[in-house]
Amino acid sequence: MDSYNRFLTVMRGELPDRVPVACWLGLPYLLKATPGARSYADLYKLWINDPVSTIVAIQADLGLDPIILTQTEHIGEVITFPALLLTWSDEAAVMWRERREVVGQKAGHQIVRRVIKTPGGELSYTYRLDDQARTTFEHMLKQEQDLELLQYIPDPAQLNIDKLARMVKQVGRRAVFHHVTPGVWDEACQLRGVNHLATDLYDRPVWVKRLMRMIADRQIRLMKRLAQSGIQTINYNETWVGLGISPKAYQEFILPYDADVVQAIHEADMLVSYHNCGRARRLLELHADTGADALETLTPAERSGDVDLADAKARVGHRITLFGGFDERLLADGSASEVVAEVRRCLDAAARGGRYILRSTGQIMAARPGNIEAMTQAVRQYGTY
Repeated sequence: MDSYNRFLTVMRGELPDRVPVACWLGLPYLLKATPGARSYADLYKLWINDPVSTIVAIQADLGLDPIILTQTEHIGEVITFPALLLTWSDEAAVMWRERREVVGQKAGHQIVRRVIKTPGGELSYTYRLDDQARTTFEHMLKQEQDLELLQYIPDPAQLNIDKLARMVKQVGRRAVFHHVTPGVWDEACQLRGVNHLATDLYDRPVWVKRLMRMIADRQIRLMKRLAQSGIQTINYNETWVGLGISPKAYQEFILPYDADVVQAIHEADMLVSYHNCGRARRLLELHADTGADALETLTPAERSGDVDLADAKARVGHRITLFGGFDERLLADGSASEVVAEVRRCLDAAARGGRYILRSTGQIMAARPGNIEAMTQAVRQYGTY
């Protein structure tokens, strides 16, 4: 069985020949591993122009089952890669005109303010931009009435996906596309700010549900458009759920909207992995209730989460594929034998009966020479069915 079929087989809840090992290689690692790349922008352009000999080849050479993580814009966080890959025509954005202003600059970073002009008024947000990240200081939705202006955001049906579709065609069955989109709660946090949104649940719950409905409806349209590129899976990014939200609040304010988007992904003939890289122990059954095909990253208490892999397997492993649980810091700091022991711990906890993909709980930013290969070889040795 090849990597392409192995990954999709497990996502569908079927039994492959062995456990897939599909990790997220971080930008610092990839920058060092990619000839001709001197900046992250160089990386993105190389992936878009020639994914097979760059991002696919690097993963295959390490023994990973290759996945390609493309991205939709996360307002307030990620802009560079999506802006190169997915674009809007002038006509699509005629009622959503953005202006970028550098309002401060120091060594290593800029302070940027973006102003959006709509027929109903202006919105703005401010962030710090450096080589690796963007940190938002001022969020877009500052007042309740700002919500009305979101109606002018460009329609996803008009998104230009030509570059993404070309990548999919070039790659063929050499790798699976695992496209990252913000979840409904995640995007609400980016628009409003997690601190404000957390108090909004109590102060203005009706307003929050209106916000969530507007985001979900737009996400549904986005999924239909992305599916036309030929991508196979969605990484549905609900990172901010891992902050520690209560099951009661999750059921009322998040689950119904996430379930609607997951259903739309399936109706568009794609599979979906629900991404929560924080606290998830109290929400495992509710995450499975979304209807998602897989759940990632299953982060343990030692790494800012609270998930025990064996407990997750016992509770929901029959309903949803578990995708994660491997402590990637051992790749940078541990020995090859420690890496193998961690692989065996994950396999013992979650691989029985299938529905498990070994994945690092976080991005692999650095690794000692040979450690990733030790990880992938151990999966081949001990993860067969």
